[in-house]
Amino acid sequence: MILQLLANGLIAGAMYSLVALGFGIIYTTTKTFHIAHGAVYTISAYVFYLFYRVLVFPLGISLLLGLIAGVILGILIELLIYHPLYQRKASGGILLVSSIGVYVFVVNLIAMLFGNETKILSPGIEKTYQIGTIILTRIQIVELLVFFVLMISYLLLLKKTNLGKLVRGLADNPILLSVLGVEVSTLRIAVFAIGSLFAGASSCLVALDVGIDPNIGMPALLVSAVAMIIGGVGIFEAAALGGFIIGILQNLAVWKLSARWQEAVTFTLLILFLLLRPQGILGKRRRIEEL
Repeated sequence: MILQLLANGLIAGAMYSLVALGFGIIYTTTKTFHIAHGAVYTISAYVFYLFYRVLVFPLGISLLLGLIAGVILGILIELLIYHPLYQRKASGGILLVSSIGVYVFVVNLIAMLFGNETKILSPGIEKTYQIGTIILTRIQIVELLVFFVLMISYLLLLKKTNLGKLVRGLADNPILLSVLGVEVSTLRIAVFAIGSLFAGASSCLVALDVGIDPNIGMPALLVSAVAMIIGGVGIFEAAALGGFIIGILQNLAVWKLSARWQEAVTFTLLILFLLLRPQGILGKRRRIEEL
């Protein structure tokens, strides 16, 4: 039983980690608490559903269109909302309220167009594979594989490419980057595209696994924010560690308690880390002058 729960926790953690990596790269580089990340998560899943189940497109094409929709929405949010406010030197509070407004608008629009009921993208019994005492469905195995492919690609992007160096530079000192002639606005667009791609990949895979409803974005957003804090704010890859910790502990809570305690586990972890280790697992304590 416990091995099965741990396996389920790893799979849930992989999906949490993807959303958290997307949220983390946006927050680390732009210092924007991107609540609308939840809207990107939701729109990707629903565009995927629209083409796959309603218009009966092939699975691969539908998945690609869902990812593209999420990336486009993320870029539009940056171009139409965040960038003009950034140019006017708006406060973080104004950016936060604007982001909440985008999220509420998108969620209500989706509910109006598709209804509030849960949509199932993969009806019927999913093919399963048994590894010892652990049973995994085909989509769960795909979720793990996609996570590892995207995580490795993400690390290579950050460590081995010029774009990755610029992204890390944007997180450290955007003013210096602009002085050196780097087009910061274009770089911000690239960051939002990457973050939105990760959110879209997670939402489409989860949609295939358990279905969707208009409110799926907020729980995913909250878990991704907590995962980033647990892993370590300011460290690009740390959010993945936080996502796996949350996924495993949530599933162990189901074993000892019930599914109703999963969210309580998430926010108990948040409180504990804020009180005992606010810098996160991979973070380091810094002097106030550095902050």
